[in-house]
Amino acid sequence: MKSLPCINNEFTGALIDGTKIVWLPFPRYDSSPVFSYLLDENRGGFFDISGEVLKQEYIIPNVLLTTLKDGSEITDSLLRGEHSLIRKIVAKSPLIVNIYPTFNYGKNKAVVEQIGKNVYKFSNVESTEFLEVHFVFDNIEKISSNSWRINGEGYIYLGYFQDERFGIYGKNIVTFDPARGLERTINYWKNEMKRGRSKGKLLNLDIPGFSGEEILDAYQNSSGILLGLLYNPTGAVVAAPTTSLPEIEGGSRNWDYRFAWVRDSSIIADALISAGYSNEARRIIEFLSRMVSFTTKPFMYPLYGVDGSVPPKEIEIPWLSGYANSKPIRVGNAAAAQLQLDLEGFFLDAMYKYYRATGDENYIKAHLDVIEYIADWVSENWKLKDVGIWEERGVQEHFIHSKVMMWVALDRAGKLLNAIDMENPWKDARHELKEWIMDNGVVNGKFVKKVGSEEVDSSLLALPIYGFIEPNNEIFLNTLKQIETDLMDHGLVKRYKRDFLGEAKYPFTLTSLWLARVYAMLGRFDEAKNIIGTIISISKPTYLIGEHVDPIRKEFTGNYPQAFAQANLILALDDLADAIDERKKEEEKRKSEQNE
Repeated sequence: MKSLPCINNEFTGALIDGTKIVWLPFPRYDSSPVFSYLLDENRGGFFDISGEVLKQEYIIPNVLLTTLKDGSEITDSLLRGEHSLIRKIVAKSPLIVNIYPTFNYGKNKAVVEQIGKNVYKFSNVESTEFLEVHFVFDNIEKISSNSWRINGEGYIYLGYFQDERFGIYGKNIVTFDPARGLERTINYWKNEMKRGRSKGKLLNLDIPGFSGEEILDAYQNSSGILLGLLYNPTGAVVAAPTTSLPEIEGGSRNWDYRFAWVRDSSIIADALISAGYSNEARRIIEFLSRMVSFTTKPFMYPLYGVDGSVPPKEIEIPWLSGYANSKPIRVGNAAAAQLQLDLEGFFLDAMYKYYRATGDENYIKAHLDVIEYIADWVSENWKLKDVGIWEERGVQEHFIHSKVMMWVALDRAGKLLNAIDMENPWKDARHELKEWIMDNGVVNGKFVKKVGSEEVDSSLLALPIYGFIEPNNEIFLNTLKQIETDLMDHGLVKRYKRDFLGEAKYPFTLTSLWLARVYAMLGRFDEAKNIIGTIISISKPTYLIGEHVDPIRKEFTGNYPQAFAQANLILALDDLADAIDERKKEEEKRKSEQNE
């Protein structure tokens, strides 16, 4: 799919195709969408404004400005602190507005009734929930039950309410000011963006085809989308705001990612720390720490609902045709029942990164029980098999990436205890685990995907990134060369050759950006820039990134935007800028020494 704009408000998110809202769940990310045109153009429902688009750009992340060819402008935002969408419209000529909401994943069309002057109610016939739409316009004409003609300047406010106790019309509301709501929401995001760290180094990256300002826009939009995907009531962060966008059009690799994956959330926290948002990262880490179980595996489930609940059972929605006729449409995710052993490593790495950024010893002391239990459990259970990072269904093996991330868990736990002057009791277990990996996970001088295999996969790129081995280690360099030979496609990298569903067709954005980070570590800056540049070019003009890349059509596939890929764009840009800066300092030092 093309790179569509996405707006979020820390409750839910909307995708916009031109002037049409094509995806919007209410009241939260994992709810049923009221507009799901993205998954079915006939049954899905949409909110459209007529007009031909001239250009689209973010005023600030999560606030979109669309300019039409006649000079009309549409500003779209999900309001801060509300389950509501607002569209500010400056119509230079008459525009047609069409609003066709649905409920229960497109199964129920909304019943519409006028309840006041320019106020309409769209109800779900099977429940008490409804949408309330206010047209704040002087020049408006009703065309049909779902269509209106507007002219001049005004606002369309669409609010979601669960029953008749709520809503705005007819209630004793002290004030109702959509203009103020939009203005304050824009100011909120502007203030959020100001809090990020200085990004001056990015201006000098010299990525071919991009100005420094474009690189900064890509970085800032990435930060903004991650902040917007954080579910504010709990601190959970969703992996993507969408479900069932196919990896391959017409195929069955369609999954629901509207949950808080431990792995993805930890990577996002890492990126937010790097971008200067340690407070938000801490909220994510805190949410995850509350999920740690002391009776079994620390993270019993790889993913959780945004409220901390166990994710719902995976079901299929048969009445929707799917994006580009790709079925099935899935709600919920069966991966929740899988054993994944890398999660604890990602989590403790994020906690350690938080400590390094803040020096917050009290936070570490307050979470000693969590740190110690995770490390104790890992030290006792690292010989288990699991499904691995790629969540293969019906398969359990000794995946090397999983073992390495268990080593990371023990390593970071020890460092966290040392930081507060406590002894590290897991040194022996950590050394034993590393020896096992080197003895069992290396074949013909290179790391392999899993014990008993001679194949590589791109999860092995994480080994130097997470400090298991130096990037210039001969075994890793052999592994890297094999990855480049077996998995590279148009300068990007696939996850693996095949899995339980068959061939992996497209490169994976997460591991492609991992490869860029590895290249930066090795000083192969031009190759790192090429990967980053390729992904950014496909993401324009929104700079939002999907799960996979179709390198021929230069489009993203899979769920979109994908938060861990967005996070690794931040990390790759920071790593590259820091590595180039370090190289310059070394060269200047060398020249200075030669001149003495």
